[in-house]
Amino acid sequence: MIKTVWLSIFTVLLMLKASSGPGDTTIKGVSVYFNVTTADAFPEEWQSAPTSAASEPIAKSEISRSKSAIVAAISKYPAGLLKLTLKSVYFFKSMSFFNVGFGGTNSNDAVYVTNDGESNGYTDSYLEQTFHHEYSSILMRGYSRFLDTIAWKNANIPGFDYNDPEAGVGAIRNNESSQSFDTALCKKGFLTQYAISSLENDLNTLAQNLFKPDEDFWIYFDTYPRIRQKVKLLVAFYGKLDKSFTEDYFRKFSIQQ
Repeated sequence: MIKTVWLSIFTVLLMLKASSGPGDTTIKGVSVYFNVTTADAFPEEWQSAPTSAASEPIAKSEISRSKSAIVAAISKYPAGLLKLTLKSVYFFKSMSFFNVGFGGTNSNDAVYVTNDGESNGYTDSYLEQTFHHEYSSILMRGYSRFLDTIAWKNANIPGFDYNDPEAGVGAIRNNESSQSFDTALCKKGFLTQYAISSLENDLNTLAQNLFKPDEDFWIYFDTYPRIRQKVKLLVAFYGKLDKSFTEDYFRKFSIQQ
């Protein structure tokens, strides 16, 4: 079972660029790395305490499957948007920050993904969702003016405030980071337990399901008005990034499952 979850390190760090040479492969202008060390992949500031970035290299047997997943993920975005916002994707067997295991994270122009094998829960769907989850953070930061955060918060139950001061790290430590759909939480406006931890994690969870939907995602959209309101806001956000991003565009990914 996967014990790591997605998390944006930007909730606790300054925005920094990662620096590496040419990738192992290039997809729509994005360099993808499978053979890098912690020192190569992460900014120097991440490698010292308290962040203490650490990673293990991905198994060679998992590189081909990882490449297939990232090709599928990146193909869903227009080249123009990728050119402006994403330079690199890195794959590892594992990675940790603050002594907490991460399934994925991001810098201002790079996405980091872990893959410890399908038998351990790192399925093709998981790998692709992780990319969409993390990339949505990059887009959210870069184009925050396109997201109606007031309307987003109004979609939550009255009086709610996102409850993790560490914006996700605390949720992991406290074992409150489930990504399973939760009908009780959906009535309150949250698709999963992890979505409660921060507005960014809430948005990430919906974004990963727009581009690579779990089973019944659109049924939940039709069933729960608060979820539907947030998804429509998120579709509107993506639509301002590129006019091809419409509800019909996202719904086709459910048909392709």
